Amino acid sequence: MNKVMSFFREVRAEFKNITWPKKDTLIQLTIVVISISVIISLILGGFDYIFTNGLNYLGTKPTVQTNTNLLPTEAPTPIITIKPTIIKK
Repeated sequence: MNKVMSFFREVRAEFKNITWPKKDTLIQLTIVVISISVIISLILGGFDYIFTNGLNYLGTKPTVQTNTNLLPTEAPTPIITIKPTIIKK
């Protein structure tokens, strides 16, 4: 228990040695930090947008257009594909 109390006494003594910044300096530095954070987030967001869309563009397949003039009750006619059968002798 003495070690814990000694630690807190030393912490209190060190806090008295701290020189805190003035209010004007604190406000200026806060504005700088927020500005840099916003700029960096915009840059990273832009790169993310570019890379995401670029990869999506590379990975897309050509789309097949269907007849959109059908009535809601009509279904498009399916395309039937016949696979050849191999007969072994």
